[in-house]
Amino acid sequence: MLCPSCGTRNNYYHRYCYNCGYKLITDQEEIKSHEKEQPQKPEVEQPSIDEKTADQDLDLDYLFKADKKSVWDDEDLDWFFEEPDYTQQFPLRRHRKDKGSSLAKRTAKICATIIVLAVLLFIGYIIVDQISRTDDKATGYGSRIMASTFVEATTIDGKPAHRIIVNTSNGEKVEALGKVYPVINGKAEIVYEDAFLYSYFSQGQQKDEIEAQLDITIYGEGLPEAKERVTFTLNTPLSPLTLIQPASGEAIVEGKKYRIILKVEPGSQVFINGNNYSDLVDQEGRLEKDIEVPDAPENVYEIRVSTRGYADHIRNIVLKREVMEFPLTINQSIPVQTTDEWAKITGTTDPQAVLEVSLETRSQPRVDPKTGNFTLYVRADAPGYTPCTITAHVEGKDDAKLNLVIERQTNESEYTRRAWALNYNQLKSDPDLHNGRIFVFEGVVKDIIALGDKNAFTVDVSGNSSSPQLVYIEHWGNISIRSGNKVRIFGNRWGNHEDMPRILAKYVYRY
Repeated sequence: MLCPSCGTRNNYYHRYCYNCGYKLITDQEEIKSHEKEQPQKPEVEQPSIDEKTADQDLDLDYLFKADKKSVWDDEDLDWFFEEPDYTQQFPLRRHRKDKGSSLAKRTAKICATIIVLAVLLFIGYIIVDQISRTDDKATGYGSRIMASTFVEATTIDGKPAHRIIVNTSNGEKVEALGKVYPVINGKAEIVYEDAFLYSYFSQGQQKDEIEAQLDITIYGEGLPEAKERVTFTLNTPLSPLTLIQPASGEAIVEGKKYRIILKVEPGSQVFINGNNYSDLVDQEGRLEKDIEVPDAPENVYEIRVSTRGYADHIRNIVLKREVMEFPLTINQSIPVQTTDEWAKITGTTDPQAVLEVSLETRSQPRVDPKTGNFTLYVRADAPGYTPCTITAHVEGKDDAKLNLVIERQTNESEYTRRAWALNYNQLKSDPDLHNGRIFVFEGVVKDIIALGDKNAFTVDVSGNSSSPQLVYIEHWGNISIRSGNKVRIFGNRWGNHEDMPRILAKYVYRY
């Protein structure tokens, strides 16, 4: 039987729909059905209640006492004792579901299903993508050149430059601007000076900066060539300029002159404080110029270099003199020369000063109390150079010191004939050993410290660059030397300088 309400199929004995509880059979149909099943029964006469029994108590015993047998045997009462039909369905006490609640639950189920499907699809996409990427890498490595590039600024011999680094795992050589570079250990390096790059990419146009785009081609055996393009910005390069002396741009000057040494591009124009010294630039681009240094505590010199294709390069050099609270100067140039063992020294200091000399003096030094002038006679025993220090003391002020050298003149043959061979380890271990004695030795110029009135440099006398033996050299005179020059030196030994034997060289020969 179909339910008219929800359409559910029910069994024939169902009176109410087991799904929605709808009543399947109406009351009239039920009565008619029951009458058809049960035949018409005759009416049972019921005894009337007369007046005699009106006052009697009505109870069950009375009914059974009247006629027990008639009650149990009466066929009209069979329906009362009849076994109930358990197949008969009673109305279900069901409540109709809330339509709003059902709709919310249905919506939640749909949303949850959509979310689960989306998550599954996303996970599947990731798995497929990773598999495809792995396959691409494996396929790409064997079918094409893998490469990457990197650009950094650098210098070449003090000149600005750019280094292009090409990293490749399967490339064998790299080509840029018509030149081929090998790949070594998975890397190729290409270095260009900024001046070259600027002239190449600017195409003659003078700009403050340009954008360089460099095309690079990577080759590998059996693989198609790969092309990379690197882009970087180039500023107008400055004219090449290297300060050799003073290398730091500053120096303390002892004498009246100081030698400035520069390295520029050959053909460059060089100006020092506006004065043109371009004619002093040699074929290697080296310039040496001795300049007079005033007695001022600080003297600034402007160096300007102009080179074609470059911007002007300007550097300042600062030459300083030691500042003393009161003056202490001598009238002789250094070294102070004498033909015998006594050297005369004159000078000026504070009138209240008391002088002290490191060498033996002929008499007690005296200072004029009005002018501050003084005269000294000091003894120089050894032929050649002898160092001397004059110290002036004034109460309440810092001492003033002046280091000088006395030269006891002698001819070259006599001086060189007295020279001893140099024992490096003995002189280094004992600073007081053989002071004043003349030594001769050969070596290679290592470091140039200062050139001018007084030249200072070091010489390696070991003959073995792996274990250098350095000697500190001081020399007065016009000399032109460079690092790496081989020299033969005659000079007086006087103590050590920074743990190196100190030699005051009378003669320096290059060979």
